[in-house]
Amino acid sequence: MLKKLLASQLRINMATGVVTHCLNTAVLAVSYPVYLHFLGYERYGLWLALGVVFALARLSDLGMTHAVTKLIAEEHGKGNTQAAQQYIATAILILCIVSGIILAVILTFKAQIISAFKFTEETSKLAMWFLPYIAILSIYTLVVQVLMATLAGLGRMDLSHYIETVGRIVMICTAVPLLYLGYGLKSLLFATAFSLLAKHLLSLFFIHRTVSFQLVKISNIRKHCFKRLLNIGIGLFGGSVVRLVGIPFNKFMLARYAGVDSLPVFDIAYRGSFQIHGILNVAFRALMPEVSRITSEISTAAINKIRALMRQAQYLILFWAAPLYAILLLLADPLFKIWLGESFVDTIPSTFRVVFIASFINLLLVPAYYFLIGMGKIKPVFIFPCIIWLSDIALLLIFSLFFHKLSPIVAAGCFAVSCTVSSSYLIWNYCSIMKRYAEATSSIDKLSSVQTNISNR
Repeated sequence: MLKKLLASQLRINMATGVVTHCLNTAVLAVSYPVYLHFLGYERYGLWLALGVVFALARLSDLGMTHAVTKLIAEEHGKGNTQAAQQYIATAILILCIVSGIILAVILTFKAQIISAFKFTEETSKLAMWFLPYIAILSIYTLVVQVLMATLAGLGRMDLSHYIETVGRIVMICTAVPLLYLGYGLKSLLFATAFSLLAKHLLSLFFIHRTVSFQLVKISNIRKHCFKRLLNIGIGLFGGSVVRLVGIPFNKFMLARYAGVDSLPVFDIAYRGSFQIHGILNVAFRALMPEVSRITSEISTAAINKIRALMRQAQYLILFWAAPLYAILLLLADPLFKIWLGESFVDTIPSTFRVVFIASFINLLLVPAYYFLIGMGKIKPVFIFPCIIWLSDIALLLIFSLFFHKLSPIVAAGCFAVSCTVSSSYLIWNYCSIMKRYAEATSSIDKLSSVQTNISNR
């Protein structure tokens, strides 16, 4: 009965992930034309450039979101509510300390950060005003993410997905009236704050409805929780550092060598591609706690279950994702013209196609990525984003230094090459680890068989 319940909840988590991601994509599709209409490419490009600060602040995540989900799932499965509370309280304390340090660094060097983009004088003044507020919201985002990760660890990843969708709807519903009233970029600032507040309150409400937790109890902070969180999170954090530097570096290089008005072109192509990519990515994310539960003991049944889940994931990619990707590649031009209307520019479809192909290559390895996290194999998970973004950064630097010019399609091409190399590495690692698991299982089965024969004699 318990196995059926777990399987049912896994399907619910995966299905709601797909549905809510489609809704998020629809909200994003509505938001781009609206923001470009009211702000234009240069002003909206400034907002995207300041998004670099979000990335810098999120360096203080330390891999806590995945670590919290995994550890809460383990303790909740054992019925150990006290230990689960301790992990949450310790994770929030870690984030508050580290994020506070990063916030101080950002505020201290805000003039240097702004000058690095080579904005115009008017744009620089706007950026200086917005930067501190964006930095504070970035820190608040981390706390909200830990609460949503707690829900996922409690087996309610479906609620976490719903909350994320509500947050996006709140943001655009807040931003549109403010933009119409002429508040400009301040509209996006206020909308982001209201979105985070809505997600925070909803997360707390559903956590307390699921289980009785005291999240801010000081006595719940434990040294051993600190060590376990960092042991799991540190490898993911290392990968996150490189990942969070990668896209902001693309934006920085484009702003410097192609102009700030090129940022919306790359951002539309990148985010549009990975919104489609995310339809299955968000579904596969539910596999991570399931694999963690399965592999708590090395056994033939665990290996067979993992292989069965991998076959199902590959089936979804080949028979559902591949045809969708092919159709969207063919129809990119007319779809963007219809979508963006008067804001359409010719470079968007070609840039989108290159990033879109890269996102499909990346999608092929997503199941292996979550399987490896679930099995506790953090090293390849850390190296994988390092390969993507370090090679991407190297290629961007080569183009800018030797040709002194960059464009959104060149940045997209660099990213596509990097995705191909990193995907090959991660899939190779998954196959190697599964082979070692199978060999270990075979040895255990043989030993068990010998012991059984001896006891029968």
